Amino acid sequence: MVMTLRTLLGRSGSRLSVHAGADHLDRGVTWTAEDVADPAAQLQGGELVLTTAAELAARRCGHVERLAAAGAAGLCVLAQDGAPVPTEAIAAAERAGLALLTAPTAAAFAAVARDVAVQTSEEQLRGLSEALAAQRDLARAALAPHAAREIVDRLAKALSSWVLLLDETGGLRAGTPAGRVHLARIRIDLSRLRDGSRSASLSMTVAGDAVVMLPLTVRGRVRGFLAVGRSTPLAGAEQSVVTCAVALLRANLIESRGVTSHHRRHRLAIFKIAIEGDVALAAGVGEVLGTGCPEGELRVALLGVPRGHEIELLECAESNFALRTVRTLVAEWEPGRVVVLMPPAEGDIRTLESVLRQVPHARGAVSDPVPPRELPDAWRHVRSVFSSAPGTAGKLALASDVATAGLLRHLSGDDARGWAEAALAPLAATAHRSKIDLRHTLRTFLAHNGQADASASALGIHRHTLRYRMGKVAEALGRDIDDPMTRAELWVALQLIDQP
Repeated sequence: MVMTLRTLLGRSGSRLSVHAGADHLDRGVTWTAEDVADPAAQLQGGELVLTTAAELAARRCGHVERLAAAGAAGLCVLAQDGAPVPTEAIAAAERAGLALLTAPTAAAFAAVARDVAVQTSEEQLRGLSEALAAQRDLARAALAPHAAREIVDRLAKALSSWVLLLDETGGLRAGTPAGRVHLARIRIDLSRLRDGSRSASLSMTVAGDAVVMLPLTVRGRVRGFLAVGRSTPLAGAEQSVVTCAVALLRANLIESRGVTSHHRRHRLAIFKIAIEGDVALAAGVGEVLGTGCPEGELRVALLGVPRGHEIELLECAESNFALRTVRTLVAEWEPGRVVVLMPPAEGDIRTLESVLRQVPHARGAVSDPVPPRELPDAWRHVRSVFSSAPGTAGKLALASDVATAGLLRHLSGDDARGWAEAALAPLAATAHRSKIDLRHTLRTFLAHNGQADASASALGIHRHTLRYRMGKVAEALGRDIDDPMTRAELWVALQLIDQP
């Protein structure tokens, strides 16, 4: 915490008096300095200038204004033996917005310098200690499975800043939400850092934030960029934290560049075998290569983003905890297109949607769970749906919905949507009282034509649990779910609610 004039008044007690600039006591004090003849040339800003009443009276006209213009935090005058502070100086300080304090004795005057020195030293030690703790935290982050993203998150937290990590082309690898707003502006200046011999860093102001940009150089070539920004400039100790992050990110690039691409090629090869319908062969190859492949009934999904977000989408899908826990295969089909092969589980659709929401402009399509022999058809269907579905950001199109799309084009009015919301309102009301997503349960049940075993498998629950949930759905809606007309109406209502 930077020392202010108000803090100084509290530490020095009532021995200091304020004669001017009482509205400017919250300015930070970096150090104390003796009064100088040429403030512009000899002050750096933030100093509390110490002088005597006699010296101040001897200064030429406009001296107080020059102190204020040079960035002095305030002026402290020794008024020993009742020596009056020049009224002209008091008036000038008030006009210039400069706090003018007086100390009645030499002891009080010395206490001011001592208090500032102690407080500044304590602040420097605190900053160094926090910087050291932050560097240790970054070092631990470097051991995480997706170290680069973890380093970015912890760096932003340590500095209370926004952070962007870009690849060598300017594509976003990782970044905090506040940093994404500035992505286009940051990309404009990347060319100034691409040649590592020109500059080791670049400082600028973006939308009022102080920003520092640094290249990530590996073997003489720029392989990425790190941008850190916040409303206040980084202190010296904080700059060392950024330097530490750059070193760790460079080491991560060196270590993972070959290994990661090697594993990604393995996953793509296994995916290509699986979507030919031979999941058993894919699993066998995966075992040899040390890359797992899910078995049994599977969903296949295709996720995509526009140019500039390719790496971020791939890394978001690869690092998603929920996907990793259900033995999911994630691979890059082509730049900007990520494929996912996953077993059905409760919340699997929401997990894919959460990946899409993390990356700007991402969208996708996913199949229903199918047996291995039907994967080729499911894959062709998903690709067709992805190509033809509206490009709504964050939208995950369900391949099974396409058959309903023609009818829904004729039911796009407000009346139809109002009817659908009213029909499903009782399920929305139960969502506030229960952790069970009854609407998702109903949707899965209808998508599987009311088949209990297939629906339970898709949800990753026991068929008896499904029967219990469907009983709750019927109770909430007051409808007979076994009635074909009721099922048809509820299916159409779900499509109307879910469409953009």
